[in-house]
Amino acid sequence: MDLKQYQSQIEQLLPLMRDSDFPELLDRILFGESNNVKFLIKMELNRLSAPCQRIIDLRDKFASAEEFIFNNKRHFLDSAAQKAFKKSLKRFNNVYTMGVYEDVINLKRNQNKPDIGKQGKELLQAEHLNLQRSNARGAERMHFAIPVQLFSPDGQEIPATTSDISTTGLRIKISQKYRLQSGIDVGIIFTGLQKEFSGPELRNAVPYTLVGQDKGDDITWLRLARTQEPMRFDGFIEGFIKGNKHRYKINTENLLHSVTTKGYEQYYLPLMKGLPLFFSHDHEPKLESVLYNSQNLPILEYWRDENGQNCLTQLVTPERIALLLKQPNTIKETLIYSFIHHTESKAFFIAASKEELQQTGLKPLFLSFASRKTSWRVYKLQLTVAEPSILKRQFNEHSPENVSRIALEKALEVRYVGLLTDATFDSHKPSYQNLSSDVKSANQLTRFVSKTHSNFEQLPFKFVQQRQEKRYNYNTLVTLTTTTGSLEGTTQDFSPRGLKIALTQAAPVKKGDKVLIALPKLQKLTKTMNLSRMVYRVVGFNPARTIVHLCVGKHAEAHTGTEFFNLLIESNPGKLSEAVEKLPKPGLELALRHLCCHHFLSAVNFVTRHHGHFDIGRLAIDPQHHSLALLLSGFSKIPGQFNLSPLFADKLMEQLVGSRLKELPGNKANHQVELYVHLDEKTQAVTHGLADDFIDDSERKAFINHALQHGHFYSILMSLTRVGKPDIESIQKELDYIAHYAIHKAKQVEEELWSVCALVELLDTTTETLYRFGLRDPH
Repeated sequence: MDLKQYQSQIEQLLPLMRDSDFPELLDRILFGESNNVKFLIKMELNRLSAPCQRIIDLRDKFASAEEFIFNNKRHFLDSAAQKAFKKSLKRFNNVYTMGVYEDVINLKRNQNKPDIGKQGKELLQAEHLNLQRSNARGAERMHFAIPVQLFSPDGQEIPATTSDISTTGLRIKISQKYRLQSGIDVGIIFTGLQKEFSGPELRNAVPYTLVGQDKGDDITWLRLARTQEPMRFDGFIEGFIKGNKHRYKINTENLLHSVTTKGYEQYYLPLMKGLPLFFSHDHEPKLESVLYNSQNLPILEYWRDENGQNCLTQLVTPERIALLLKQPNTIKETLIYSFIHHTESKAFFIAASKEELQQTGLKPLFLSFASRKTSWRVYKLQLTVAEPSILKRQFNEHSPENVSRIALEKALEVRYVGLLTDATFDSHKPSYQNLSSDVKSANQLTRFVSKTHSNFEQLPFKFVQQRQEKRYNYNTLVTLTTTTGSLEGTTQDFSPRGLKIALTQAAPVKKGDKVLIALPKLQKLTKTMNLSRMVYRVVGFNPARTIVHLCVGKHAEAHTGTEFFNLLIESNPGKLSEAVEKLPKPGLELALRHLCCHHFLSAVNFVTRHHGHFDIGRLAIDPQHHSLALLLSGFSKIPGQFNLSPLFADKLMEQLVGSRLKELPGNKANHQVELYVHLDEKTQAVTHGLADDFIDDSERKAFINHALQHGHFYSILMSLTRVGKPDIESIQKELDYIAHYAIHKAKQVEEELWSVCALVELLDTTTETLYRFGLRDPH
């Protein structure tokens, strides 16, 4: 329950607490409220009136703070804080209570953030969304303070006290004089429990791993995780928590963070533009798996040949990945350019990285020739070393039933996590084409023809937003007619709104084309419907254009194909074979999804909407290693948060998000813009402008050169995507649990997720821009 709505009644009741008729006064002031509300308000009054032992020291925040003594306690307050302290004492009968402490702290907190309050919309402040799994703990945690003894590998015996406890982890505090390294294995003897219980499970040290630590003024908080197989002790703790959860407070903060993070993931992962890649490494890096959704599927389909085989491994070859791994940075990255050469019914994939073009001296020829092709692509490839060990604790603790043993073993083999993002921008083509006028010697590019490929697993992100309807395998004759003629083939699968067909020859079609479809054999099943000239729209195809994906138009309910296939499904219950992804390792997708989030290589801003106004919400980014993190954290007035004014200041937020979002129909349409940013090294001033607003390349190069000479230059590809409703159903179980102990917190999470209206994905294209213009960053 949120007590803010009862603040006036609480203020009225505080000075009356010592009155003999306080119960009657409480009932009178809270007339009409339930007994539960009255109880909670009485508890809040007792909390505010409880004596406080905390010292208030404002010297690090306010230079004017001076010594202020009350009841032999030395505080350090400025004049405003002293006035607030004395005023609050009168409310609490001249006793230093928690209410006095909070009055002073809240006053100074509000004074210290005027920019964030009144100017928050101008400051464009974004709270950091951390998707990492390092400290995730899903088991029930109970606040419980007892003495324990910690044994370190080097023989230290350290006295400690628990803060909270669960079946999978422990939080304890030790004196700051002790030094321990995170990642070590330790043993814990529960000396406090030994005094109350005599079971054999408490006699020996229980094994834990130190996964993190937080330093206080004179103590250190240690976060410990159980990483071994369950033992008798785990059963004891589980029973202990169940038997005492009404006696001790249950800590929901960790679960609250977990469920909030999961809610945001449900928004982003089905719509992320990059394609997550997962590599093993026995003797050389090898692509093992990818995760796809409706937005990054075109990257995957681009590399499908005339036989339906996916040739993506011709892009991420072991040699190319090995060369990339030599980079010293935590996140290694490169640019790869590609196009497809068609001969008769065969497709040859031709690709070269930025480094390969430099080494061969073929940069002008390759880029100018390739950019003239309709199949021209520019990819940004990022790679980092994986930490698959986080999966052991994650799935041992949370949901082992969702991830099979074979899937977990497969995921634990991952050595590198990558992200392949399509950075192709049509307006860049003239810049590339101007690199060389002589493209007659294009046969030199045959050295970049990819010839061999290996198999890898293509796994779909599983979310409720992904597929609107079931598809069914069905093979029957089909004729596709375009303006140039007719082609024959067979259907592969269907749904009421779509068809997937395989043709004997390449179809002269492009995305968005309308074609006529005839189903001669199925026509024999109906006399009331005409299946010979049904209009479908092309939504995709393989590079050889022999596999074509079709869908009906906007008015599906009036489409003959939709009507017929709905009737076919209803008339054959249980007889049609549903087209499903074959997943030989149940749960592998979930395990890889955790790795993808733990090694988060993207940057995405979640835009929220309140009362018709668009606001910066949260920013998901790796704060230590992402190339944009320094730019976006440098202007933040709050540690650990980000400031997006370098991107959205000067009303760009409203121009790029507010006005454009209204034009996007649903969550499938993207709007992309490229932004140039100059950060002045001396003044820290930011100048930015849309790349399309410059007259020509000469103006763009002049801006970039000036930025490089007087500071830093960034180019950022920003993709705006509208989102649908949040997937509350997937987190309902956790929300219900939180609501049982703190209903107002559960409501806050739900309200926050419902306020998200769009994603702005940020792709750093600085390297691509400089390489295209032949410029170098002197830094």
